[in-house]
Amino acid sequence: MKLFYHDEDGRLIGQLLSAATPEELEDLRSRSILFVEVPDNAPFVGHYALDGQLVAQPVAPIAINRTEIPADKRSKVKITGLPVPCVVQIDDQSVTVEDGLLDLTAEMPATYWIVFDQFPYMPWSAEITAT
Repeated sequence: MKLFYHDEDGRLIGQLLSAATPEELEDLRSRSILFVEVPDNAPFVGHYALDGQLVAQPVAPIAINRTEIPADKRSKVKITGLPVPCVVQIDDQSVTVEDGLLDLTAEMPATYWIVFDQFPYMPWSAEITAT
């Protein structure tokens, strides 16, 4: 068994790759260090701690209808399945999404980078090109 350390939200922040003694485990607990004991082959990436267990990060059912649009301020890219509520980054601008749906239009030709990164969900991103 090895240990995965985590923060108060369950984000994995480190690991001990060798087995800890009962005394070492008690020392960690006495110092309020959060951890889960996991099998030696447990994956670190794509997981988090929940109620003392290692669980897979959920994948939001995000869908995008297209990645290219004319820069005419009328044509839309529709992104659905976003968690409610959430924050999405469009280049360096934060956009709060309250209903799980994001419609994007463009008035100038450009390439936009859309990023969803809200714990505990797996991150998601897309590139939108307006021509």
